[in-house]
Amino acid sequence: MKGFFITGTDTDIGKTITTGLLTKYFLEKGIDAFPYKPVQSGAVLKKDRLVAPDTEFYEEVTNRSFGKDANTYVLKTPSSPHLAAALDGVSIELKPILEQVEKLQGIHELLLIEGAGGLIVPLNEEETILDLIERVTLPVILVARAGLGTINHTVLSVMALKQRSIKIAGIILNQTSIDEMPEIERDNKRMIETLTGVKVIGVLPYITQVSFEKVDVHELFKNWKLEESEEDVQSE
Repeated sequence: MKGFFITGTDTDIGKTITTGLLTKYFLEKGIDAFPYKPVQSGAVLKKDRLVAPDTEFYEEVTNRSFGKDANTYVLKTPSSPHLAAALDGVSIELKPILEQVEKLQGIHELLLIEGAGGLIVPLNEEETILDLIERVTLPVILVARAGLGTINHTVLSVMALKQRSIKIAGIILNQTSIDEMPEIERDNKRMIETLTGVKVIGVLPYITQVSFEKVDVHELFKNWKLEESEEDVQSE
């Protein structure tokens, strides 16, 4: 089974935009890709039901419906999953998530799993996103901010993944400036690769909810060598 786990160095780092655009990219290449957000906090009540905003974005950018299979836990409070679950009177467990992953792997060619927040975000009192990634065993695409402060956060995240012997497909830097990538962001890219030994496979240009529709995903991802990562996953 081919696929990736998309995680980040922080919350609001660009994981959802990355997941949505990657889904669009693979679908338009004729690959049956499916985006899965196991835990969505900060859900919105619409027509008497909680709706996952990240899944809505996937659907908007791909012009497809992914249904209930796209989420396992949909929680009201915009907070860390463990707290949102507690306030909703539920407990997040890895078992139903892993069962859903197995189900989706049996149906679709490629699975794109989006985490919540960063690696050490707690799902419950004992387990974190990192524990989930370790159990899922798909290679990680790590999304990081391109600007100031990213070296520390990104290197520490890579260290945590390597400590668990988790395969890293590459790092994506989410550009923080509307203008062409400034010198500080170019140097951050260089230093991250130097300090981690992990390639920055791409830079996501500054994208807003308004402008994402104008993004040519094939032009954007053409140099990211995602096909090489796919082959690595397939051969494992």
